[in-house]
Amino acid sequence: MVNLDPSTGNLSDLTSWPEFHNGVAAGLRLAPCQDKITRTWIVYNRPEEPSFSHAGLLMSLGLQGHLRVLAATDVYRYLSQEHEATTVGILLGMAAAYRGTMDSAISKILYLHIPARHPPSFPELELPTLMQSAALMAVGLLYQGSAHRLTTEILLAEIGRKPGCDNVLEREGYALAAGLALGLVTLGKGKSAWGLADMSIEGRLLHYMSGGTEPGEGRHLTHDAASGNAFSSISRGSDDLYQNNGQVMEGSIVNLDVTAPGATLALGLMFLKTNCEEVAARLATPDTHFALEYVRPDFILIRVVARNLVLWDSVQATENWVQTQIPAIVKEYIGSSLKEKEGSDTYSGEVDMEALAQAHVNILAGVCLSIGLRYAGTCSSEAQQLLHHYALYFLKEKRSAALVGGTVGPDGKCSYVDRGTLETCLNVAVLSLSVVMAGSGHIGTLKLLRYLRRRGDTSGAISYGNHMAINMALGFLFLGGGTTTFATSNSAIAALLIALYPRFPTAPNDHRCHLQAFRHLYVLATEARYIETIDVDTGLPVYVPLEVTLRETASHAETTFCQVTPCLLPERYMLKRVQVCGPRYWPQDIRLTPCDLPWWESNDLSNPFCKGILLVKRKVGARSYDDDPIGSRSLLSRTFEKTLKAVKVSPAVNENLKVDEIVSTFSADPSLRAFAHMICTNSGSQFEEFCLQALLECVGADKPALLQAYLSFYTVVEEMIREVRGQPVCSTSLPYRSLYLCSLKISLAYTEAIGTHSLELQGEPILQRTFIAALAIQVDDLLKPQSPPDHGVISDASRHVTDLCNYFHSFQNDYSWICPTDPFTLAYYLQWYNVPCPSVISEGLQQLGSLFTLFSTKTDPSPSMPLLALVLPGTKAKALVQINQLLGC
Repeated sequence: MVNLDPSTGNLSDLTSWPEFHNGVAAGLRLAPCQDKITRTWIVYNRPEEPSFSHAGLLMSLGLQGHLRVLAATDVYRYLSQEHEATTVGILLGMAAAYRGTMDSAISKILYLHIPARHPPSFPELELPTLMQSAALMAVGLLYQGSAHRLTTEILLAEIGRKPGCDNVLEREGYALAAGLALGLVTLGKGKSAWGLADMSIEGRLLHYMSGGTEPGEGRHLTHDAASGNAFSSISRGSDDLYQNNGQVMEGSIVNLDVTAPGATLALGLMFLKTNCEEVAARLATPDTHFALEYVRPDFILIRVVARNLVLWDSVQATENWVQTQIPAIVKEYIGSSLKEKEGSDTYSGEVDMEALAQAHVNILAGVCLSIGLRYAGTCSSEAQQLLHHYALYFLKEKRSAALVGGTVGPDGKCSYVDRGTLETCLNVAVLSLSVVMAGSGHIGTLKLLRYLRRRGDTSGAISYGNHMAINMALGFLFLGGGTTTFATSNSAIAALLIALYPRFPTAPNDHRCHLQAFRHLYVLATEARYIETIDVDTGLPVYVPLEVTLRETASHAETTFCQVTPCLLPERYMLKRVQVCGPRYWPQDIRLTPCDLPWWESNDLSNPFCKGILLVKRKVGARSYDDDPIGSRSLLSRTFEKTLKAVKVSPAVNENLKVDEIVSTFSADPSLRAFAHMICTNSGSQFEEFCLQALLECVGADKPALLQAYLSFYTVVEEMIREVRGQPVCSTSLPYRSLYLCSLKISLAYTEAIGTHSLELQGEPILQRTFIAALAIQVDDLLKPQSPPDHGVISDASRHVTDLCNYFHSFQNDYSWICPTDPFTLAYYLQWYNVPCPSVISEGLQQLGSLFTLFSTKTDPSPSMPLLALVLPGTKAKALVQINQLLGC
């Protein structure tokens, strides 16, 4: 419980920047729900009076890229308010939206807020150092990866800028922002940036980092009263000898407390993933007593991180690798008990145990942060276990530590590391752990963070910054509601390093060493690699096992592992193949080409995982993993097979059996369940009986789409029978019956061709053979003429024969056309038997000439049948017989 006492100070100082962070959180929650936020929406939501919460909202929109829609006049209106937080939000947001573009208009806005770069004739502006730090970082974002020479020179000079009246209290944060911005501009370039080869960037950064001298400059030693260390520096001239920052008289001396963190991280980012051994040697951990006395312990942490950024490929999540990062001199004294060391005559009075102990914990914290960056967003079990182990180690050490280093702790032993240092190391460890498990919601990590968040500390070691770190770790663990995680590209690692800088504020308005707004730059490292499987029939999310294959790299062979959706996929540069596996869903195989590109955007048409959704189809007889986790309710069991056979034989065998429930086990399509419930539940008529049998046939064979074909063929034939018999029919279906009759002919031909040697067709027919054959027989019986017309009673069959006779004789010149008495039956007959038009018949008979008359007799037409089949090849034999008979009548 933290008691807020307004009388101790200005209440607005305690709530202003927390409101800024709350505004950023609100904007990040809003922005992913919108494909594009318009300029109108942003402008009309601007409050009348500037506020910290709206400033945070602006920054969040910029991190999402939505501030590109603002015009120059809109930006001017925001900046003219002269509100500190709004200016910070606009500068960082616009730079993030235009990241890496080197836009000249944005560049002018940013340099306007860096007074040190103003020309001499420019009016003097009094800008807070906080704004200047934000402008420097924004310059780095705008020129990210460009290796722009002029920008590099400016940022390099700003790291070692001498103190003045405008940045007395926040010089560390200013120099750090300049160093990080320089690292962004030269990100991963190393020595390959030929345009910067003559600038000796590496040497100047080492000068800011360790106090070395530049060529041609005098070197002398001075004393820094703030740190108690001696520094070697360069003489810059007599004008700088008496510049005072309120704490020391620096002169030409480089204040390593100010310049070292920024220079170290700039060098690490510049040579990121280059594996340059030369630069890594310059960033090595001090391995002598003198070197440990010379370097501040918290700077050792930064050196370890920067060195591992350079030697990226060598970072491993193993205990052996961790031990290789600890110098032998530290291992020697830390490995033995403190009691033995204190009683040793050899090292009594010669060894600074406090320096060794502080170096040890900071090295371990740096190693944890290095592992966190290397395995960011991978959910690596090895990295998780190792980081969890060291988080518990720091927590255990803190319990036995004293409030001040070098005094007796609660356990009665001398403690060389104070609780504040161990709390910072603990924060670094849990942040690294949450970065590795980002977006996974890992239960073990959540339990640890919940404990750290609820614990109490009366000693004052837990400050505002510690609460910030723990809550950031909680947010990373459930990043984007489990839909987003971190990437390990160069730009993503740089953004994470800026956000996780291991120096946390002591109060809500503390920006001395690190601007709090920089903590939100982690957004630039996020990727929505979430994938969710949706049942194509129901439209509902389902659990589906996936088999993911990673490409072969220098550190590991080609790897295949299984995940259950919803899950997070690996990065694009490693992803080679994704397969839908398991016995319950139809398999899918998505093959990818690994490439060093960011994850696909949600509106990218080339994205194989459209907006993180993969449609799947459940197999027949299988239930979803949500309904049946272990597969005990699968309908492929013998019990259900017996039940299904009983239903097919006699649907009324079991009165308690519901057909719609049986269908639901085969298919998740709601339309099939509705069909079964409304039509097939009561088997009273022949049509309902047919619908039940057809439904069970379709879902049992996993062909639900064929149900419409079965019903269409059945109803068309039934309508034809009713029409021929003179019964009432549906008038709206008359134009479509001939089309369905043609489809029935095609289905019959395909079914007859399956299995024959004349066609290369294998397998089973689409529709049942018996069903198609039965329909064909019914149509043949329906359209079969009985006999030639007599002078007696005229029946339906005789009318049909009369219409055929008139049709066949209509080609004769002296024969007048008579309108058929039953045109629909005549049309069905002509289409079903492929009878050509009368003119084609006439041409065929003219080709035959007298041969047809010679071979055709009224009593025996069979001798002329081959001749008719020769001239009318597409007509069926039954129609040829009818033609031969009717032409002679």
